[in-house]
Amino acid sequence: MEIAKISPPIKIRLEAVELNTVNSLERMIFGKARATESRLEKIRQQNALLLVAYDGDRQIGFKLGYAVEGAQTFFSWLGGVHENYRRQGIAQALLDSQEHHVKAMGIAAIYFTSFDRFPAMIQLGRKNNYILVKTAMDSGEKKYWFEKQLI
Repeated sequence: MEIAKISPPIKIRLEAVELNTVNSLERMIFGKARATESRLEKIRQQNALLLVAYDGDRQIGFKLGYAVEGAQTFFSWLGGVHENYRRQGIAQALLDSQEHHVKAMGIAAIYFTSFDRFPAMIQLGRKNNYILVKTAMDSGEKKYWFEKQLI
């Protein structure tokens, strides 16, 4: 998939869920890495999906998720876009690509969680017809659960 808003066009690639790749992406977006090999091994067994956006050879964004065991649901676990590339349609393209892949897997619904400190993610979910299904406090911060029926 290419995004034509930026020159040269951004490409989105499906990649293997490897610790070094995920940690590198997390550090680029969030300033720290929190994924562990044991966590990634668990989600690899649950139809993990890692989509990475590239500007040439440079990684600039990603979405990582997995099928929830025993349910027809996909959890979009982590994702983001490098600050220099935000507000250019890359998060939307990653979301569209993720939804396309999840539908192709035959999964009926997709959900994500977010916090007040990520208002752009909350806005992206609402813009794409994700429904707020739950809120709760998590370590002193409001956490939101958004869900969308795909099938």
